[in-house]
Amino acid sequence: MLDVVGNNIANVNTTGFKKSTVTFQDLLYETSKGATAPRENIGGVNPMQIGLGTTVAAVETIHSQGPLQYTGNRTDVAIQGDGYYVLNDGAQNVYSRAGNFVLDGNGNIVQSGTGYTLMGYKMTPDPQNPTQYVRGTQLVALNIPVGQKLSAKGTEVLGLQCNLDSRVDTYLPMGITNPNFSTTVAIGGNNYTLAISEGGDNNLLNNLLNVSIGGSSYPMSLVGINQNTGLPELSDVSVTIGSDSYTLHFDDETGELQLKDPGNNNIVWKQQISGIMDYQILNFEGDDHQTRPYLVEFTDSGDGNMVMRLWGEDNNTPIPAWTSFEAVVPVNADGTFAVPTGGIDITGLAGNVGLRLNSTEDGRGLSVSASNDGFTYEVAATLNQRTSSIHSTKIDIYDSMGNPHTVEVAFEKIGANEWRWRAWLPTESGIALSNNTGIIEFGSDGKLKSGGTATVNIGFSSLGAEDASIKLDFSGESFGKSPIDGVTQFGSSFTTKAYYQDGYQMGVLQDFSIASDGTVMGIYSNGRNSALYTLSLALFSNPSGLEKIGMTAFIPTANSGLPQVVTPKEGGAGSLAGGNLEMANVDLAEEFSRLIIAQRGFQANARVITTSDQVLDELINLKR
Repeated sequence: MLDVVGNNIANVNTTGFKKSTVTFQDLLYETSKGATAPRENIGGVNPMQIGLGTTVAAVETIHSQGPLQYTGNRTDVAIQGDGYYVLNDGAQNVYSRAGNFVLDGNGNIVQSGTGYTLMGYKMTPDPQNPTQYVRGTQLVALNIPVGQKLSAKGTEVLGLQCNLDSRVDTYLPMGITNPNFSTTVAIGGNNYTLAISEGGDNNLLNNLLNVSIGGSSYPMSLVGINQNTGLPELSDVSVTIGSDSYTLHFDDETGELQLKDPGNNNIVWKQQISGIMDYQILNFEGDDHQTRPYLVEFTDSGDGNMVMRLWGEDNNTPIPAWTSFEAVVPVNADGTFAVPTGGIDITGLAGNVGLRLNSTEDGRGLSVSASNDGFTYEVAATLNQRTSSIHSTKIDIYDSMGNPHTVEVAFEKIGANEWRWRAWLPTESGIALSNNTGIIEFGSDGKLKSGGTATVNIGFSSLGAEDASIKLDFSGESFGKSPIDGVTQFGSSFTTKAYYQDGYQMGVLQDFSIASDGTVMGIYSNGRNSALYTLSLALFSNPSGLEKIGMTAFIPTANSGLPQVVTPKEGGAGSLAGGNLEMANVDLAEEFSRLIIAQRGFQANARVITTSDQVLDELINLKR
C-alpha cells in the first residue's frame, strides 16, 4: 500500500497519469471447531475459526477523468470523456490519455518525451459533395507537411443562397404576369375552373386574352385602349356554362372580369384581374396628324432574349384593325439590350408610322423612335428596365491554374413566381460563355419548384487554362441543404448572395488546428482550410484491465477487451479540448489519508506482535 500511494504521489504532476488503489483481503483460517446444525431443543453452533493474516487482493487502476490544465499550445489536446489516444511505438499500438503532442523533424505528430506517433484516419474530399470529407478506413500516422503546396483547383460548383422579393413588379411590362392564373367559379350550384392566359394561340392577331371556363376556351380580342387606367378594352364574348348562356365582359375601368346574364345584364360573377396585367402605353402620331395609343408588353423568348409586342391599330385602309406587332430584341449576357447597329424596325402601324428600336446608352432601356414619312425618326419614348426588380451578386471563381475571375449572377423577375437568371464575367467580356442563363420557378410556398441547378460553360482556354463547366446550384441540394437554404421567393427584402464555390488558388500549408471532433484542419496561405486527418480514440470494455507499461501508456490484456477504435464524439467516445492537457487524477489529500491509514494499520499489527512476544515470555517464565 505504501508503494502504491507513493507512486501516486510521485506522479501527481504527470500528464494523463491514472492513479492506483490497493484492495486487501483476509488470508487463511484455522478451523478449531466446525459448525453444528440445530436439533430438538438445542440450537446450532457456529464454526470456530482463527484468522492467520491478510494479503493484497488487487492493485486497481482508477481511470476517472483528470482535471484539465490550459497550456495554449496548439498541439496539446485533452480528452473530455472516454477514450484513449492510439499511439505507435514503432512495434505496436499503445494507448494513452496524455495529449502532450509535438511535431518532429519529419512533420509527424508525436507524443512529447516518448516519440510515440499519433495515429488517426486520413480525410479526402467527397467527390459527390465537395463540402464534405470521406474518412479513410486504415489507421495512419498523422503527418503535417508544413510548407507543402496545395494545387490550385478550378471551380466546379457555385452555390447561391438568397431571397428574391416577391413583392416587386416584373422588370419589364410583361403583359399577363401570371400565365398560370386560375380560380373557381360557382355558377348555378356548380363549380367551374376559370383560367386566364396570354392570347395569340388561336391565330387571331388581336386575341389579347384567353379565358378558359370549364375546359372551353374563349378568346377576348383587343378593341381599344383605356388611357386613363392603362388597361385594354376587350370584346365581349358569349359563353355557355352548363345549359345557360352568359356574356363574358372585361370592365376596363375597374379591371374586373365579369360574367353577365344577357337577359338582364346582371353580374353573376366577377374577379379582379387588373393585378396580373402589366402594360405600358405609347402614343404615336401618324401622317394624318392623329395620335393613336399602343400597348407595349414583353415576353421572355426562352433563350434569354426578349420579344417586344405592340398592341394597337394597323395601317389597313380604309378601316384600320386592332392587331399586334412583334420584334425580337437581343439581350447581352449581362441582361442589357443588344440592339444591332441601325436598330430594329417595326412597320405597319396606323398612319404610316414606322418605329425604330435602339439600346439606350447604358443598355438598360430601349429608345423608341417614330417616323410617319419613312425618313425622319424622332425619339418618341423610352422603355426602361425596372432595375429595382433586378438583383445581383458577385463572387470570385477560379480557373484550373488558380486565376481568380469575378462572376456576377443577376435575377430578373419575368412573371409571378418566375425569374430569369443570367451569369457573366463583368470584367472579362472576351471570355466566351454558354448556357449562362435560365429560368427558375417558385411554388406558392416561396420555395424552388424547378430550375434548381444549371451548368455554365466558360471558355478559360483562351487564357491558357482548361475550359470550365461550373454547376450553379440555386437549391442547396449539392451541399446537403434544405430548400429554405437555397434561393427562395418570399415577400421580404432581397438578400442575394453567393455563399460557396469550391475553387481556390495554389496555397502552402502554414499551420494546423485540432477540432473538438478530432478533425485536424490544415491552414493554407490561400486562406483555405482543409481537413487532413481525424484523430482516433480507442474504447475498452474494461479499462481497468489495461496493463501499464510506463510512459503513461497502456496495452490491452486478456481482461481489458479488444480496442474499439472510433473517432471523438462517436460511439461513446469523448470530445477533445485543444490547447489543454489532462493532468493526473491523483488527489493529494486522499493519498495522504491513505498514508496515515497504512501507517496506523502497520503500527497496530506491530503492537499485536509485541504483545504476543510478551505473552510467550510469561509462558516461558511460568515453566521456570
